[in-house]
Amino acid sequence: MRKVFLIIIFIFSLSRIHAQHVQIYGTDLSATLLKKYEGLEKDSLIKISEIIFEKKQNVDAYQNTTYEDMYYIRTNEKLIPITGKLKERLAFECKTPQDIWDSEVIKHVLLPLQKKGLQKELRLEREQDALDYIDRLKSNGLVYKDPYLENYIYGLIARTAPTHYIDKRPYRVNLLIVDDSSLNAGVYPNGTLIITTGLLSCLHSEDELIAILSHEIAHFVLDHQIQNVNKAISRKNRAAFWATLATGVTAVAEGVAAANGNYSTPGLATLGVATLSGAIASEVIDWLGMKYNHKQENEADAIAKNMLAILQRDTNALSSALNHIQQTINEEGLDDIYFDSFTHPALIERIHKLGDPQTLPDNDFERKISFIITNAAHKKYDSGRFTQAIDLVSQNMENHVATSEDYILKAYCLFALYNSAQSNEEALSLIHSAKAVDPTNIEAYKAEIVAYLRLDDKNTALRLLQEYESILADMQQSNHSSYFIDTEISWCRNMQIKLNGMQVQQATIQPY
Repeated sequence: MRKVFLIIIFIFSLSRIHAQHVQIYGTDLSATLLKKYEGLEKDSLIKISEIIFEKKQNVDAYQNTTYEDMYYIRTNEKLIPITGKLKERLAFECKTPQDIWDSEVIKHVLLPLQKKGLQKELRLEREQDALDYIDRLKSNGLVYKDPYLENYIYGLIARTAPTHYIDKRPYRVNLLIVDDSSLNAGVYPNGTLIITTGLLSCLHSEDELIAILSHEIAHFVLDHQIQNVNKAISRKNRAAFWATLATGVTAVAEGVAAANGNYSTPGLATLGVATLSGAIASEVIDWLGMKYNHKQENEADAIAKNMLAILQRDTNALSSALNHIQQTINEEGLDDIYFDSFTHPALIERIHKLGDPQTLPDNDFERKISFIITNAAHKKYDSGRFTQAIDLVSQNMENHVATSEDYILKAYCLFALYNSAQSNEEALSLIHSAKAVDPTNIEAYKAEIVAYLRLDDKNTALRLLQEYESILADMQQSNHSSYFIDTEISWCRNMQIKLNGMQVQQATIQPY
């Protein structure tokens, strides 16, 4: 009853200064006061039960009206304005993920909101920009779909992301996996968390993924995007920005379509053009306020580490994840805008600061992302990184989740790297494993023909060509893709002509 009475008194006092709007947000936080403040003694434990927002309407002697946003905390039945001095004096004791987010909003978000207001128009514009970009990704086939993986990652997001926001943002974090080899992740201004298949394939434990998710969600909760947009001196014309970007996204999509079309065989096209890590990502990241400075990165790192501790996970997992990323960049000579921008702290510096990166691989996690690994291996193959592709598919094999596609891809990698009797026999064995895993995968039949040709066994290759043509004819009657079937049948017949001609030529050659 006393609490209700105090609220009534507070609201009444606000009305005397022409308060236009008051909102009260419930929370349940504990903090230790590091220095004496507003009558509260040093080292005292304070309970924060509410955050109160007030939009004050002030009228001066000339009847000019101005508005001022103010935030207060209710602690131990006392109202205290949130100031720079207050946030420096509070050491929060967080017990849940929501406690982390509430405390960080109090420390880092409410003061900028007092100075700038909610800036609804700016937020709506950036939200629409994010939605426009996401629509372009979807319409151009750049979204990776795996219902199992999406559901799994959503489960991790549910454990880490805020369920509500003190500043009343209406967004819940939603997931979009982008089919791209770049090492990128981020939460856009509308709450969409984008993570690339390239980044996922670098990770080796669930704790590492939680660390990455927590880090990116932290940038969003701390309102870093809007703060960065506010700091920008000049902005591009919005229409011109999207016109430039549309050309780049379309070029990327054409690369992906070429690489993924018509039962693609490794090597038919390259995914090298399909990267968001170059000019496209740079434009989007800058426009949406996602080019973070050193201070912002360190804040997000600290929150991710705290989140791991709250969830009783390996607190070195972010260091481990960044170490995997650093190794990939070094091995492949990548120039990634997300991890190598001029404002981004050096990865090595962050890794050492965050702790020991030697986190043991989590085989169960690696099994859960096995389709991502296959996808990444194809991209490595198509960009000529055959050894890295072998490493990826071998991971699936060691974890007993290798698909027929994995075995075939490793065989093609061996063909690309070596040409010895041993390597060719190993490739053929892999292709036989592919047929055993999935007898319906017709790519295995074609790969087997190629293997016997590499082994110079033309008789077996001819027999397999005839079998392959028969399988294709059956598929043709079952209304499969006519273009693909016709192309493959034509290849079979032409190859049979070629091999028969080669055998005739060999038979006419007389030894001396």
